[in-house]
Amino acid sequence: MDARAIVPPLSFDLYKGQYGKVGIVGGCAEYTGAPYYAGMAALKTGVDLCHIFCTPDAAIPIKCYSPELIVHPYLGTATLGRITAVLPRLDALVLGPGLGRDPDVLSATKSIVAAATELQLPLVLDGDALYLLSTDVLLLRNYTNAILTPNTMEYGRLCVALGLLISLDLAAAAAISPQRVAAALGHVTVLQKGKIDVISDGYTTVEQPSRGIPRRCGGQGDVLAGSVGAFLAWSACRLNQQPKASLLQHPALSLAAFGGSLLTRQSAAIAFAQHGRSTTTPDILASIRSAFATLFED
Repeated sequence: MDARAIVPPLSFDLYKGQYGKVGIVGGCAEYTGAPYYAGMAALKTGVDLCHIFCTPDAAIPIKCYSPELIVHPYLGTATLGRITAVLPRLDALVLGPGLGRDPDVLSATKSIVAAATELQLPLVLDGDALYLLSTDVLLLRNYTNAILTPNTMEYGRLCVALGLLISLDLAAAAAISPQRVAAALGHVTVLQKGKIDVISDGYTTVEQPSRGIPRRCGGQGDVLAGSVGAFLAWSACRLNQQPKASLLQHPALSLAAFGGSLLTRQSAAIAFAQHGRSTTTPDILASIRSAFATLFED
């Protein structure tokens, strides 16, 4: 599987925004780093613009982390329309990094998902957006324009919610293939994170065999979500410009998931080779450029 098929070539003829616009739904008082990592991963991967939709108390920290992120502090407030009004301008939307479980925020996120699916906007669900999905699988059932990126616990909850398990048992969940989970959701694409990442849309399954790193610093999943969001945005842009049959040999969402996974693991490997046990997520972000050049540029 070669994700270079959806990487847009750089050109002097394009204007700002044509290399992709990604939104991140997440960021609350406790978790401000996660949406920053996801947003910066999308930008470092190569999209032009990134919008962060967060709670009001998360906005100032995120703004201070980077002036490159466009921050909308309306999540969980009565001004939800100021978020949904931006959605038509995006090429992909990542939900979950730093989302938290505040009832008002989760309710707002449901409304955002409903608005996004009506627009047929490509989605990535991670973190507590997957928790939200496990409480209401109808939220995305049969919506094939979405990628889920569950870790071990999130995957187990999904298996229970879909009736594939009676109760939460992580060992039993690990024996359930992502192909079964994806099919049970109506062929939503699932990227099951683990020692190797396994990607399935319920029809076909592909493994991304590159090993991760033994350093388990927080934020790596957010980098993955942002990178997958970038590849998904590129895929949406390319598919809008060219007939599907002439562009991709593999399903577009699986290809985007594969590209984001490969880039994240290569970036982590470069960072770990330099920093070892001291590796943190900013080191991984700083390695995206080198990893991308190695993997996707001739």
